[in-house]
Amino acid sequence: MAGRSCNIAVMNWENLKYLLAFYRSGSLTDAAEHLNVDATTVSRHLAALQSETGIQLVEKSADGSLELTAAGLRAVEHSETAETALARLEAELTGAGMAEEGTVRISSVPMVINRILMPEMKQFTAQHPAIELHLASEVRNVSLTRRETDMAIRLGRPKEGGYKVKARRIAVLKHAAFGPRQETSEELPWIIYHKSTSFLPQARWMAENISADAAEISSVRPSDLEGVIEAVAAGLGRSIIPVRVAEADRRLRRLSEPKPDLLREVWLLQHADQVGLARMTAVSRWLEKIFSTDLLD
Repeated sequence: MAGRSCNIAVMNWENLKYLLAFYRSGSLTDAAEHLNVDATTVSRHLAALQSETGIQLVEKSADGSLELTAAGLRAVEHSETAETALARLEAELTGAGMAEEGTVRISSVPMVINRILMPEMKQFTAQHPAIELHLASEVRNVSLTRRETDMAIRLGRPKEGGYKVKARRIAVLKHAAFGPRQETSEELPWIIYHKSTSFLPQARWMAENISADAAEISSVRPSDLEGVIEAVAAGLGRSIIPVRVAEADRRLRRLSEPKPDLLREVWLLQHADQVGLARMTAVSRWLEKIFSTDLLD
């Protein structure tokens, strides 16, 4: 196969779409699910693309899974450029780029999606009925360069993207100590995080500033912020929680002490080539407005 010349003239864009889906999903099964087909169909299109080009684009790794070759990765890079150009052409021809309509995928951690965005959703949908928002609550950082999402909200300065991704800081989340509203005593045990999420800034702060005395630590160890909030609301103890999130929960009350000097930056990431689309502009302005109260001078 490697000895044949590449025949660009007969390349099928449909096959390239399957190559992109495989690259972005990481497996035949996930690519098939994304495209709403079966894995055999994905495999067939990849094989057809290899036959068209005469170049091996996919190979088996040591563990038996499929991965892209160096040529396959180059094909992906050029295919993404073509995909962007075609999307721009379609937007110009149909007027979609100027219309506030279409789908926008937003990815962030569950706390941001469920506790910050969801309460504001009704107003947005009323003002922009033709924009369909797909909200993905994921702990992992989904890839914008692989086109897994259109926008991402990150709690921390991003390290990916380069010139293909536009990133800007839209807020800074302050933190404070909160306990259950029905409890009057501020001597409740501390609810700390499970060791699997000890990397979180609030978890590190508690590890560094709270006594390790067993009498002062709750026996409950939630693995995420949602679990911490529910544990505090249930009267199991107190913890360090983002002020924006905790003050919106009537089951919690802010404690006077301690006062942690803890801030988390909120960054909005989106594709540089989509910034000018009307639907993206509408969504990004909405997100900036939601977080505007959390900006620091």
